[in-house]
Amino acid sequence: MSEESVSEQTAVEPEVEAPPTTEPVTAEYILVALDSSRHSAAALAAAVELAAALHLELRGLFVEDIALVHLCGLPFGQEIGSFTATPRRLEQTHLEREFRIQATLLRKIMAEVAGKRRIAWSFQVVRGAVTDQVLAASVSAQMLSLGRVGRSPGKRTGSTAQAVARQTQRPVVLQSTNRKLAGPFTVVHTGTLAADNAVALAVRLADQDNSALTVLLFGKPTAGVLEQQLAAAAIEAHIHPVTDLRDLLIDLRGANVGTVILPVDVAAWLDEVHVTVIVVP
Repeated sequence: MSEESVSEQTAVEPEVEAPPTTEPVTAEYILVALDSSRHSAAALAAAVELAAALHLELRGLFVEDIALVHLCGLPFGQEIGSFTATPRRLEQTHLEREFRIQATLLRKIMAEVAGKRRIAWSFQVVRGAVTDQVLAASVSAQMLSLGRVGRSPGKRTGSTAQAVARQTQRPVVLQSTNRKLAGPFTVVHTGTLAADNAVALAVRLADQDNSALTVLLFGKPTAGVLEQQLAAAAIEAHIHPVTDLRDLLIDLRGANVGTVILPVDVAAWLDEVHVTVIVVP
């Protein structure tokens, strides 16, 4: 791969008339949403591994949160110093400076990480509502990676991660600092189209990782077609019917579970799963 492939991509695409369709065109890239949190760094590491394994471009996105900008105009808007713990008025000039510092640092980190794996990459800064901007930027991506929790402490799954997982049009990886995106893989099949998509992705990832795959049948899906799908894959795969939700959640917390893949119809279980999770629409 040439040096241009690992440098920041800055070319501007020409304006063209959109085709008469409501379906987005899927590009060969994975989008990673970045901020200054440790979980975001883990999301970047997971995205790099996925980009390398699936031969995808890596695109980073940093959102300047418009809610913070609006807060600057309010008389009660304050921030707490990270070192002094002293409250001070939230000034827009200071916030703008912090945005620039964060974006510069994240761009540098992304260049270093992607460069080591010789992955083509780009980095974009936008301003707006965080969830809306992440969803908009991921419409044409193959996958999306973001931290399980952002900068708000005390949560198992952050509000942005929850919203993106429920509304996503693409598989989304939710990553924590103390976890890796690795096998063995466990996927839940609920009999929906999203569950079929989840199994297809799980098979692909297990094959790339040379890992085992466990499919948990929950509800009333039949195993016939699924058995044929897994038999055609060159991986170690097992199917286990589960009828009780409590038993299912215990299985998802098992010591041998590396990564859990959920169809979007059961995205509400996110807080019940402590390992890396991929939600699939």
